[in-house]
Amino acid sequence: MKRKMWVVSALVLAAAAGAAVLVARRGKEEIHWRTARVDRGSVVQRITATGTLNALIQVPVGTQVSGVVTALHADFNSLVKKGQVIGQIDPTTWLTNLKDAQAGLQRAEATLANAQADFRRNQALFENQLLSQADLDSKDLALKMAQGNLESARAAVANARTNLGYCTLKAPVDGVVVARLVDVGQTVAASFSTPNVFTIAQDLSRMKVQAAIDEADIGQVRVGQRAFFTVDSYPEKQFRGQVSEVQLNPVITNNVVTYNVVMEVANEPRAAYVPAAGSGAAPGAEARPRKAAAGPARPGRAAAPALEYTTARYIPVGSPVYKGELALFPGMTANCTIVTNRTDDTLRVPSAALRFNPAAFVPLEDKKAPAAAPGGQRPAGGAARGLVARREDRIWILVDGKPKALPVKAGVSDGSFTEVSGDGLGEGLEVLTGVEDFKKAPAQAGSPLGGGMRH
Repeated sequence: MKRKMWVVSALVLAAAAGAAVLVARRGKEEIHWRTARVDRGSVVQRITATGTLNALIQVPVGTQVSGVVTALHADFNSLVKKGQVIGQIDPTTWLTNLKDAQAGLQRAEATLANAQADFRRNQALFENQLLSQADLDSKDLALKMAQGNLESARAAVANARTNLGYCTLKAPVDGVVVARLVDVGQTVAASFSTPNVFTIAQDLSRMKVQAAIDEADIGQVRVGQRAFFTVDSYPEKQFRGQVSEVQLNPVITNNVVTYNVVMEVANEPRAAYVPAAGSGAAPGAEARPRKAAAGPARPGRAAAPALEYTTARYIPVGSPVYKGELALFPGMTANCTIVTNRTDDTLRVPSAALRFNPAAFVPLEDKKAPAAAPGGQRPAGGAARGLVARREDRIWILVDGKPKALPVKAGVSDGSFTEVSGDGLGEGLEVLTGVEDFKKAPAQAGSPLGGGMRH
């Protein structure tokens, strides 16, 4: 009986020892480190934003006088020259004001002539001691007032003539009419502000993109930096530009501060991206001419006139129009990317290596290793396990199977890779970026971008 007890006890102890060995082995095998190699390559730091395209110089044309619009000689897409008449305001009121001012000038001239003759007569009497000094002074004052009234009347005539000239609207620059804001018969009032009638883009071959950059990124933007953007009309085409202006005026919307950044870009021919009108084929393909409709017109219905390129009502026959030969249009939405920094042929590591902290998985001998999250709280389970809230200037390598911190100096980062430098770094060095632990912590730790990362 005692022998059987000894045998059973020995078997139990052997089973327990085997289980302990198996558990110990499994414990060592449960943490599989995810690693990446230090390599050489380019790191491009970018800022993305959304902006609006406009002509580089866009001039609103308004009227400085009130009245009824009696004629318009330009419309959307009209090509105009500087000084060309493009509109007319009813001049009746202003012509009447000019005539009244001219009549006032004539009265002032007559009054001055009479005052001059009167002064000469009284001056002769004064020389003969037939008139007192006070009477002569009064005549001199009347002469000077008549001279002042004459100058005022001349100014009134000039002002009335100027206002009459404002009734004729002229193009201030060469360009394309991109907006017409009134119709013939509409009354415009210029009492408190100048109402706009047209908007003229001076040169559509040069465009600008105005984008709002967040205050967190504006410090990295400089004049002269390269910029790229796309528009929805040509999603596969990337246009190139350059930062030309960083405006210091802050724009505050719902307590969010942004700054306007202007990028200049050269417009390109649209024929490279869009087939010719009526061709229905790829760019460069020849369009087949359409045959004229055979047979007489239907009874009681007039034949439809041939349509020109534009049906705008205020363009005189034969006037030149812009037919959209360039790809970029004013008002398009641009998805912009500004290259703020770039390094080539530099040592780089995945950005995850600078955010990974193995203290969440194994005890570290280095007491300086930050085993706690910012704020003094130890990183518990969840999406932040094994990651720090901010990038650290250190990476982790394996020495004798244990993590060891290697101080580095971080440089330019594009979100995926970060430039690093420091002692002990070399191309091909393996660094820790995470763990492959499918048994204890499946999908607990998250990436810095917020998605789940498997540990």
